[in-house]
Amino acid sequence: MSTDLLTLRLPAAHAADHVRGDFEFRGLDTGTTDDLARCYLMGYPPGVAASGLAEAREEMDATFRGDYGELRADASATAWVDGRLAGAIMVVTRSIWDADLAGPFIIDLFTDPAVRGKGVGRALVQHAVDTCSAAGDAAVSLRFGEGTSEAAMGIYRRLGFRPRTGTQRGG
Repeated sequence: MSTDLLTLRLPAAHAADHVRGDFEFRGLDTGTTDDLARCYLMGYPPGVAASGLAEAREEMDATFRGDYGELRADASATAWVDGRLAGAIMVVTRSIWDADLAGPFIIDLFTDPAVRGKGVGRALVQHAVDTCSAAGDAAVSLRFGEGTSEAAMGIYRRLGFRPRTGTQRGG
C-alpha cells in the first residue's frame, strides 16, 4: 500500500459544495508565472518546494511545459484576493509517477500564508473535485509529503480523500 497517495472516488453526479469566500477564481495563466512562483515559494516551508524565487519560477515554467503531466485547464485554478494571488491548484490529466493510476491528479496546492484559514485552499480543491466530477471522472488523486500542511491534510480528509490501497484500480 502506498501511504502517501490519496484518492477521492467521485460519484457519477457529484453535487457541488461551493465554498463562499472573498476571492475570485481564475484559470492558470502563463502571464502570472511570477505571481505563482512567489506564492508557491511562500506556501511551503523553507527549502521544501524551492530554495528561492528562481527555482520556484522554474517549477512553474516546468508545470506549464507539461513536465509533470498535461495540465487540466478546467480543473486547475488560481484564487485572487483584492487583486493579489492567494493560492493555486494544479491538476494534470494523470499522474506521471503512478502508471497504474488512471484519472486526474493534483500535482500542487499552495496558498499565501496571509490568507490561510479563509477557505481559499478548500475552495480550490473543491473546484477541482467538482470539475472532475462534472467531466465524468471516476476519481481524483494526489500525493502528500514533507511540505503538506496539516491544514491541507484536513481539507483532503474532510472532502473524503482516502489512502489508495493496492487493490484499487483506475483512480
